[in-house]
Amino acid sequence: MSSVEILRHPTDEDWERCKMLAMNTIGKRWSGEVTDEWKHKILKAEHSPIRTLMFTVRMELPYWVSTHFVRHKYGVEHYVSSQRNDRQSNYDRTKAPQDAMVTHIMDINAQELIQMARMRLCGQAAEETRRVMIQICNAVDKVNPEFAPFLTAKCLAHGGCNEFKPCGYYNKYKAVTEK
Repeated sequence: MSSVEILRHPTDEDWERCKMLAMNTIGKRWSGEVTDEWKHKILKAEHSPIRTLMFTVRMELPYWVSTHFVRHKYGVEHYVSSQRNDRQSNYDRTKAPQDAMVTHIMDINAQELIQMARMRLCGQAAEETRRVMIQICNAVDKVNPEFAPFLTAKCLAHGGCNEFKPCGYYNKYKAVTEK
């Protein structure tokens, strides 16, 4: 069983900095409050200042699932516990099964978190990886609910599937929502 914990997430101060940077890009100074409406707009637009909003996520998960997250390399840093025999004594690395548990901590910016969710919530992602991504999204929702509408499978974000072999989820979703 995998576990997910948010160690760091955007605070009010981080959002204020994000807005100050956004206003600077359009040649304006800013003072005031950051509204939920503004947060929604900038997350939806995926403008560059959201890359300053950082999360640190700690996961306990099987090694092979961890490798799916490590594939993401822009806007994220991964810190995965070593399986080296000189660094741990839980098992022999040369004989370790793919489901040996590892601790995986990632520092990830808001834009990459959105992108990661699109890929890892996709029906073509491994079921176990999808379950961990759902745990991440649920944990983010508890501390920063403004992100929830944007942490979706890419077919929902893009209005259709662009995979080589679509899973059919988008068509089922569309059929239900258009009733």
